Amino acid sequence: ASAVPRAVAAKRNVVLMVTDDQSPDMGCYGNPVIQTPNMDRLAADGTRFDFAFCTTASCSASRSVILTGLHNHANGQYGHQHHFHKFNSYDNVVSLPVYLGHAGYRTARCGKYHVAPETVYKFGQVIPGPSRSPVVMANNCKAFIEDDSDRPFFLYICTSDPHRGGGPGGFANHNDKPGYYPGVKAVRYKPEEVVVPPWLPNTKECRAELAEYYQAISRLDQGLGLLIDALKETGQWDDTLFLFLSDNGPPFPGAKTTLYEPGARLPLIVRNPDQKKKGGRCDAKVTWADVTPTILAQLQLSLPTDLKGTAL
Repeated sequence: ASAVPRAVAAKRNVVLMVTDDQSPDMGCYGNPVIQTPNMDRLAADGTRFDFAFCTTASCSASRSVILTGLHNHANGQYGHQHHFHKFNSYDNVVSLPVYLGHAGYRTARCGKYHVAPETVYKFGQVIPGPSRSPVVMANNCKAFIEDDSDRPFFLYICTSDPHRGGGPGGFANHNDKPGYYPGVKAVRYKPEEVVVPPWLPNTKECRAELAEYYQAISRLDQGLGLLIDALKETGQWDDTLFLFLSDNGPPFPGAKTTLYEPGARLPLIVRNPDQKKKGGRCDAKVTWADVTPTILAQLQLSLPTDLKGTAL
C-alpha cells in the first residue's frame, strides 16, 4: 500500500481481456481448424507467448493472481468467491484497479468478476453486459473508450466463454439457445474436423464436445474484434497496451483444476504499441503473477515491493 502512486506517469491505456477456460486453441497458436481471425490479428500486431502459465487452474483464485501480482497464499483468495465457497482476498491487498485508480486512471470492468471483496478489487465503473454475450459486452464498452477525457483508462473485460454451460448439454446448453448471443454469427464445427489433443480420447462424444468448445471460442473472438475496432475508430489503438489471456485450461478431464500442462499452459498475447517487431513469438516462461508488474512497468509506475512476479 505504501507504493500506491498519486499521478499518471505516462498516457497509456490498458485493456486486459481474460477469457474463461480457454487453452491455446487458436489459429495463431497453430490450430488449423478453429476460426479466430481477431485473436490472430492481435497476435500479428503483438507478441505470442508460447510458455505462459496460470499459477492456479481455477477461476477465482487465478483471477486474484492476475489482478494483484501475488500468489494465492499472499493475497488470500485460495478458491472460488461465489456461493458457499466464500473465499476473499486479504483486506490490505492493493489490486491493480485500485493502484491505477490512485494513479489517475479511469477504471472499468465488464463481464465476469468472481473475486472479492469489492473494496480490494474496486473499479471506478461497472459496465453492464452479460458475460455470455461478448458482442454486447464489446458494444457496451464503447462509451467508456470514447469518453472525451485527458485521463488514460484501464478496461478489464472478461467473458464467460468458452466455459461449459451449466446443466445437461454442456457447451450446447448455451451454444444453441435462441437469442442468447445477440449480434453473434454462429460458427459451427463438425466433430469429425476438430483436432483431438493427445491428452483426450478420440471418441465420438469427445469430438462433439470439442466442436462445441470451438464454437464458443469463435463466439468470443467476435467480441474481441469489436473491441479492437472500437479502439481503432476512436484513435485509442496507438495508445493502448492490450493483453489477452485465459484464467485456466479448458473444462475437460486432465485440464481445468489440475496443474497438468493442459490445465495451466494458456494463451497469452501482448500487444504493446511501442514494440518495433510485430507478430513475434516469445518462449520465455511466464506466469499470471507477472501480469500486474508488467502492466505497471509499461506504464512507468513504481512497483510495489511485495509483488512476486516479474515484468516481461
